[in-house]
Amino acid sequence: MAAAIAVIAIGAATSYASPYWTIYQMRSAIETHDAEKFSRYVDYPALRENLKGQLLSSLKGQMQSPALKDNPFAGLGQMIGLAMVNTIVDTMVSPAGVMALMAGEKPATRSPAPQSPAPAPEAPRKEAAKDALKYDVSYRSWTMVQATATKDNGDQIIADLRRDGLWSWKWVGIKIPGLGKMQ
Repeated sequence: MAAAIAVIAIGAATSYASPYWTIYQMRSAIETHDAEKFSRYVDYPALRENLKGQLLSSLKGQMQSPALKDNPFAGLGQMIGLAMVNTIVDTMVSPAGVMALMAGEKPATRSPAPQSPAPAPEAPRKEAAKDALKYDVSYRSWTMVQATATKDNGDQIIADLRRDGLWSWKWVGIKIPGLGKMQ
C-alpha cells in the first residue's frame, strides 16, 4: 500500500514538474541551435492559427482608427495586410522563427540570405540574450500552462503550452506585446 502511494506521489510530482522540464529542453535546443529537438515541443499548426488571430485582430484595430476610418485607401491597405498575414506567420512559425522568439529575439520577416558561418561574433550576443531572460511557468489548468520569458528591461513573451500526454507539452500559443509593430 505504501509503495503504491509512493509511486502515485512520484508520478504526480513528475507530471506537475513536466512543463519546467519542457521549457528546459526547449532552452537547451535553442542554445545548441537544434531545430529538430526544439520542434518536438511545438504544435506548429496551432501556433500559426494563434498568431494569425493576433495579427488579424491588430490589423483590424489599426484599420478602425479614426485617422483611417474615412481614408479611401484604408480598404486597399487592409486587403494587402490580410494577404501578408499568411506570409508573415509562415516565416515566424518556422523552427528558426520560434527559436528566435523563445530566445527573446524578433524573427526575421523574410528568408535570410545564405551566410558563411561566423560563430565568434555571434557567441557573445547569444550568451548575453540567454542570461538576460528569466523564465516563469504558471498553470492555467491541468492541460494548459503559460511560460513567461522576461528580459531584464521588463519586456515579456508569454507562451501557452498544452499538455500532450502525461509528461509532455506542446507550444500552442504566444502573446507578444507590440505584435502589430513587428517588422
